[in-house]
Amino acid sequence: MSYVAIKIIHSLAAVAAMGPLMFAPWMSTQLKHCREDSNKALLLKGIETTDTYYNVAGWILILSGVAMFWMQDWHRVFQLWFILSVVVFGLDSLAEKRLRDPAIKALMPLKPGEVGWSEHTGALHRAVMIQMVCTAFILLIMLLYSQHQINLLNFTLFAQW
Repeated sequence: MSYVAIKIIHSLAAVAAMGPLMFAPWMSTQLKHCREDSNKALLLKGIETTDTYYNVAGWILILSGVAMFWMQDWHRVFQLWFILSVVVFGLDSLAEKRLRDPAIKALMPLKPGEVGWSEHTGALHRAVMIQMVCTAFILLIMLLYSQHQINLLNFTLFAQW
């Protein structure tokens, strides 16, 4: 495969990762105000589906990024845009593991209005919002870096070899 083809796949995966997160905040807000158990099941399934698509797009991003680094971009590991992206991705992963996953697990046996419902739906909504902001920020970092006329994030922390 050519470098350009992998870069196109990488770019499309970045946009695809943002797509599901456009709906997840709306669904988590609806879940917070949910009054019926049937709506709860539908909303939780929708949130899980957006998470699945988000994770698939994320894996495509990671694998295509590794392929691009392997083919020619290995020296970019020390550039600010890459380091920022990795840090933001770490925050995204932390929100998923510490807030989103436990909240979904806790909400499964609960019915709307029961003790703990509000607390867990609030945690789920915070996690969804954190993930959406992190993903948007990573996409913004990549877009800023790709505009060579702007070149705001082409700062190198270490000398290139």
